[in-house]
Amino acid sequence: MRRLFGSLLLCLLVAQTPVSAEPVKAGVHDLKSAYIFNFIRFTDWPEQGLVAQRPAIRLHILNSSEIHAVMQRIAEKSVAKKIGLQVDACTSDQCVQNSSVLFSGKSDERQYQRQLKLIADHPVLTISDIPGFASQGGMIEIKYHNKKLTFVVNLQAVKRAGLYISAQLLQLGEVVGRDNE
Repeated sequence: MRRLFGSLLLCLLVAQTPVSAEPVKAGVHDLKSAYIFNFIRFTDWPEQGLVAQRPAIRLHILNSSEIHAVMQRIAEKSVAKKIGLQVDACTSDQCVQNSSVLFSGKSDERQYQRQLKLIADHPVLTISDIPGFASQGGMIEIKYHNKKLTFVVNLQAVKRAGLYISAQLLQLGEVVGRDNE
């Protein structure tokens, strides 16, 4: 699975680079965006939620213009078009409620609890790089620690929303909120 993530990241980065260009060093926003894209790919939404969402998966991004810019480029790739990925910046409560996936940037730290309440028990995958996001009710927290990106999945929050995250993906990150915890 680690190879799959690495391969997908490499494909995304290579696809953005002209052949004659120098090698690209991925920045942290590129890597976080690749993680976000793979979280989406390895998540299943409930059938009733998908009917309303077809043909698109709506990724709304709060307060992170850098992630938004990279995700816009990813959404233009054929693999993202196949899953119907649409990426938009989000500034309103209505936008939050109409999301399939919601990414809250670090500068949204004061608002994310309110936003989580707006979408409580709805099939919205919540992702953030806010420290403590997963332990505070968010679904996936992206962590940058010791020059490495890792992630934490709150399994209780995922189940409450009626989502399913691939076991292969769960093996790569830290999982909190298991039934026996």
